[in-house]
Amino acid sequence: GRPGMVSGAAGSMAVVIVALVVQHGVQYLLATVLLGGLIMLAFGLLRLGKLVRMVPHPVMLGFVNGLAIVIALAQLEHFKSGEAWLSGAPLYMMIGLVALTMAIVYLMPRLTRAVPPALVAILGVGLAVYLLGLPTRTLGDMAH
Repeated sequence: GRPGMVSGAAGSMAVVIVALVVQHGVQYLLATVLLGGLIMLAFGLLRLGKLVRMVPHPVMLGFVNGLAIVIALAQLEHFKSGEAWLSGAPLYMMIGLVALTMAIVYLMPRLTRAVPPALVAILGVGLAVYLLGLPTRTLGDMAH
């Protein structure tokens, strides 16, 4: 894949985990993530990653495209809700944070390639929001 592409384990796990939490509650989330991590670790140690080459390219494309459609349809639910859109100061705060995140992702490779730019951006901006106590909407706010 390409850097920043939503595919593979992360995207597919997100879709499955949402269904798990809706059906069984959040108490199964930690066990599920740990079990998935252990399975991936075992596959890595046993060098089973090479088996992916046996999956035809059109099948992989279909999987990733299907995953993109599922994620897009899940996001459309936010547009259907009767909630008011962000406006005023919260909107400008969010635009600023998004711009800062994008700037870090764009400029970070010019400084160093030792750390993934997306990781630095997410951790840096998230930490800044937390430490400065910035009033932003979080995923927890959107879930309620």
